[in-house]
Amino acid sequence: MLTLNRPHALNALNTDLLTNFVGALRAVQDAGAIVVQGAGRAFCAGEDLNETLAPKTGSAEELRVAFHQLQDLTRLMTGAPCPVVSAVQGYAIGGGAEIALTADFVVGGPQARLKFPEAVIGHAPTGGITARLPLMVGLLRAKELLLTGRWVDPVEGLELGLYTELHDDPQARALELAAQLSSYPRRSQTAVKRAIEVALVPQQETYLQLEVELASHCFASAETAESFVAFRNRDRADTGASTTSP
Repeated sequence: MLTLNRPHALNALNTDLLTNFVGALRAVQDAGAIVVQGAGRAFCAGEDLNETLAPKTGSAEELRVAFHQLQDLTRLMTGAPCPVVSAVQGYAIGGGAEIALTADFVVGGPQARLKFPEAVIGHAPTGGITARLPLMVGLLRAKELLLTGRWVDPVEGLELGLYTELHDDPQARALELAAQLSSYPRRSQTAVKRAIEVALVPQQETYLQLEVELASHCFASAETAESFVAFRNRDRADTGASTTSP
């Protein structure tokens, strides 16, 4: 089990957590199954807007490195030769929602709340969700979710196809499901997963590169910083946290 462990910040991604998470995913590629969860009351609130993913120089080049690390999460989860299960017990926002939905099985809890606020705050997705979400919920619904940045509650998420199932204890259920999946023939699990990914997202690298270019373009805008501040202040009331992120 891999745990995003910054509960005081709703497990929002800063450079340390991002780097450690990528490294942890690389280290468990030989597992029978992988479970990803968040510590505390959130799965992951996306990028930490109180910090920066380019802390050393603040440059566009350093930020692009972080974007590619975010996309490595997608590559490692979709390309893992074993099933990946995410346990969404609370907030999954922006990049955090992308991480959750990149798993092969997504177990949602009664307090799960998901949204994609990037387009509302002058940003753009960077984890491949612009390609994957339409496959999950359909073209028009994907556009609606990505362009409005609205919240999705657990019941609607299940109806839309964002969750494999709902459970009162998503973390316990994810572990149970992972144990079941790891008992099956690994070669067959790998083959089926690989065939589905190649069939439905054959141009993943193209989409990921496009997202980096578009996100970099958005971040270069002067209005993005102002939008970040407004978003952070507005969503504190929703999450009750000092850090709320896309």
